[in-house]
Amino acid sequence: MEEIERVLNEALKFVVPSEEEYRRAKEAEEELKRRLEEVLKKYPQLEYRFLGSYARDTWLRGNLEIDVFILFPEDTPMEELERIGLEVGKAVVDEYELRYAAHPYVHGLVKGVEVDVVPCYKLKSAERIKSAVDRTPFHHDWLKDRVKGKENEVRLLKRFLKVAGIYGAEYKVRGFSGYLCELLVVFYGSFLNVIRNATEWTRNTVIDVPAGKVYRKKGSGFFVVDPVDPKRNVAANLSLDNLARFVLLCREFLKKPSIEFFLEKDFEVPSDEVLAEEIEKRGTGLCAVVFERPDVVEDNLYPQLEKACRRIEEFLRRENFLPLRSGFFAGEKCVLLFETQVRELARIRRHEGPPFEEEEHVERFLKKERNYRPFLEGGKLWVYVERRNCRVEEAIADLIRREWKGMGKNVGEKLREGFEVLVGRDVLKIEEGEFKKFLVDFLCIKCERLL
Repeated sequence: MEEIERVLNEALKFVVPSEEEYRRAKEAEEELKRRLEEVLKKYPQLEYRFLGSYARDTWLRGNLEIDVFILFPEDTPMEELERIGLEVGKAVVDEYELRYAAHPYVHGLVKGVEVDVVPCYKLKSAERIKSAVDRTPFHHDWLKDRVKGKENEVRLLKRFLKVAGIYGAEYKVRGFSGYLCELLVVFYGSFLNVIRNATEWTRNTVIDVPAGKVYRKKGSGFFVVDPVDPKRNVAANLSLDNLARFVLLCREFLKKPSIEFFLEKDFEVPSDEVLAEEIEKRGTGLCAVVFERPDVVEDNLYPQLEKACRRIEEFLRRENFLPLRSGFFAGEKCVLLFETQVRELARIRRHEGPPFEEEEHVERFLKKERNYRPFLEGGKLWVYVERRNCRVEEAIADLIRREWKGMGKNVGEKLREGFEVLVGRDVLKIEEGEFKKFLVDFLCIKCERLL
């Protein structure tokens, strides 16, 4: 216990914002307030609120971002909310870009600090929400007093998750959202209590926050009840593998507490020569489908990449290439990556026919023109047929050309326009930012860690 407390005290140095960060934050907040009050003179029906982790002081050191919500009357048409919301956002930040959630919002800078300006409806009840962002004021009101005194506990949990690569509910990560972190700390009371209890979580665990109880319900999936909307699962975006990853990390931390769990680490990517040797040594079919990245937001792109991967992997399994793993990467270009146990199949395969008792089916089967004569085995007719494709890369390319429409709207269109399939060591020709790190992780290669 003493060792855990020592580690957590040391970890606070890496999670609590510095005095300089607080100073910059306050300056940006005051300037943002001044600008908002000036701009909103034109729109007396609107008001603004600071919400999110900044407003509740649960933001992480080095991750300062201010969320300000522009509240519109409930009877405002959605088109008007979007138009005026963007107009206000653009007017109060120094430079901006448009981002998208339930609807467009403005992301920009104020005195060098990142700011999100998000329009939403001012509602009397969470039951009347029109889009997901309308819940945010209710989330803030539920949390603001309950999280007081536990801010650093939330920060410890966020940092623990961030180092593990599972902080963030966006589809790219499919991890724990900031709101989920705060709920867990409020529910269990501290970071350490979250960690201790998480060691017993399963895929069927239900954490009923408003009822104050935990139970298991078969088939429910991991479910954290939203106190603002009891039908909503706050952990809906959390993938099963990331839940499992967190549970395993919690067990490991309690057995061997270390500051390493709070220090972001990197690893040294082996040279291309070493990676090429590993690829050859494995004797597998490693294939990368490379194509232009569609111009869509990440939360639309990643589900489509996953869908395309899944469709191709299922095809490889049906065709007996015995896939080991599949994955996807998105940089300036997109990559669908597959590794199979079989690189090349025989030119012919067995095709199953009817049992001898089914006279009509047997007759139709025997009438078909084929290059090989049928044979009997186990009371059934069989015949050898020629494969459409024998090599894994040819099979993948052929499938994409035939079935690109089933691989996601935007991804499918880009695949139709053109793609390249790289095989084996040629995969190392892909020069896309972090791709080599992704490849090392995909191949499960052990590497030297760099602090």
